[in-house]
Amino acid sequence: MNQKILIAGFALTAVFCSVSVTAAVVPDGVKLAKTQHLVRANGAEPSTLDPGFVGSGSPGDVIVNDLFEGLVIENLDGEIIPGQAESWSVSDDGKTYRFQLRPGLQWSDGTALTAADFVFAWRRAVNQSTGNNTGFNLATANILNTKAILNGEHPPEALGVKALNSHQLEVTLSRPTPYFLSLMSIKTFFPVPAHVVSQFPDSWTRPEYFVSNGAYVLKSWVPNERVEVARNERYRENASTVINGVTYLALSSQHAELLRYQAGEIHMTNRVQLEYYQKLMKENPEQLKSLRLLGAYVYAFNTQQPPFDNPDVRRALTMAIDRDVLVQKVTGQGEPAAFSVVPDIIPNYRNYTPAYQLMRHDARMAEARDLLTKAGYSQTKPLNVTLTYNTSENHKKLALAIAAMWKTLGVNVALENMEWNAYLAAKAAGDFTVARSYAFGDYAEPSSILNSFTCGHPGNETGFCNPDFDALLKQAADVSDEPTRYGLYRQAEQILDKASPVMPVYYYNHTRLVKSNLKGFPRNNPKGNIYAKDMYFVAK
Repeated sequence: MNQKILIAGFALTAVFCSVSVTAAVVPDGVKLAKTQHLVRANGAEPSTLDPGFVGSGSPGDVIVNDLFEGLVIENLDGEIIPGQAESWSVSDDGKTYRFQLRPGLQWSDGTALTAADFVFAWRRAVNQSTGNNTGFNLATANILNTKAILNGEHPPEALGVKALNSHQLEVTLSRPTPYFLSLMSIKTFFPVPAHVVSQFPDSWTRPEYFVSNGAYVLKSWVPNERVEVARNERYRENASTVINGVTYLALSSQHAELLRYQAGEIHMTNRVQLEYYQKLMKENPEQLKSLRLLGAYVYAFNTQQPPFDNPDVRRALTMAIDRDVLVQKVTGQGEPAAFSVVPDIIPNYRNYTPAYQLMRHDARMAEARDLLTKAGYSQTKPLNVTLTYNTSENHKKLALAIAAMWKTLGVNVALENMEWNAYLAAKAAGDFTVARSYAFGDYAEPSSILNSFTCGHPGNETGFCNPDFDALLKQAADVSDEPTRYGLYRQAEQILDKASPVMPVYYYNHTRLVKSNLKGFPRNNPKGNIYAKDMYFVAK
């Protein structure tokens, strides 16, 4: 229910949200299993469990989802619902939000959680002295003064957020932002325990110091092996939580995942290998769970280094791959082929269709050869490419297939495999030529992906910079009319297509193996969030 109220001289529309049960909801008559401990494969070793530093889609992101909770969260259908906030109000001009925290919130050590913990966390996220690189999320949310703070023009204390009292948080935006609430479920906006972080700023995420506000609390972390969490007895809906603990295994091998899954040691895998997918679809289809995600699997070109400072080279390689073959024969798990970075699952948005998408493959190859010739490459002077990817059988197979496709152009390809943290460091340092990557959005709007290609954006690992592209996104941010705004985004996509700083391959359709007695898997969540607190094991 909405209601107009007057506060401090301006009108607010209060959004009174029912206190939705967001932990596991077990249907009547269902008999629960005696053991409620979830073991899930989590890909690589997490680089951090600090919500202010963890990157979206990273191994740490998955664990932080269970350890912490923001003002809002998502239900099994991916809809925004109340989290630590029980309600919020919005000013008529759309630039002021006031969040009312639930009464009695506590950190896992029993300390009261207050609005000041959110203020502390958000200021810390934009404080450049911490070395954090996720503060741009607050700029994306258009929180007042964020960009000036990130540029060193204002101190973090100038950020447009303040605690009105222990239970009320006020956020001031520089402009109305339709997707603001969706952004609030990103980890950067989670609170952190100010009383612990202030005392142990560099080690507070170690198990002996760790304090959290989510459904679980950290118990142990064995590097390159496992992370263990247990029920947080002080979580606001602990009484409705069924899973007592979770073990996250650092397994970069999908084959090892499968063997341990088949042996009953893992209840949910991180991925499924292609060679097993078709067999499993025939034998155990009920154990295969898929989620369409708001992101594209891409290869990023380092546009700041020759030869990839030449858009003709980038475009030639982008046109030369046969995406239909890749998604049908190499990945083969229902992923749609991608020719642009924005997926087709955003409501009311029709993404851009590049001209080469409509061409026959032989015509694409002919144009790709012409572009390479124009750039000065030939059989006597071949293009040499090093293709970097992080450890994974699926990444390796895709890299081998793409290398074979590029070879028909006379391109020499060397493959470079890296473990997750080394791979992240290489991309962050610009120490690559072409790297396996992803374009992923945190909220259901084209800007969530396109913004990461703007000049100087922390997530812009390609080094691409086009003032016309940036101007279109800035113009779109000021347009409230959705069709007009979406038209501007398509123009921006067109610029991105022509410049080709990344090569889209497919849109994510994340498939896992999930034991049939594990319930509570999300029905639809474009961000890919799977909360352990929503899950439970039924008796076999």
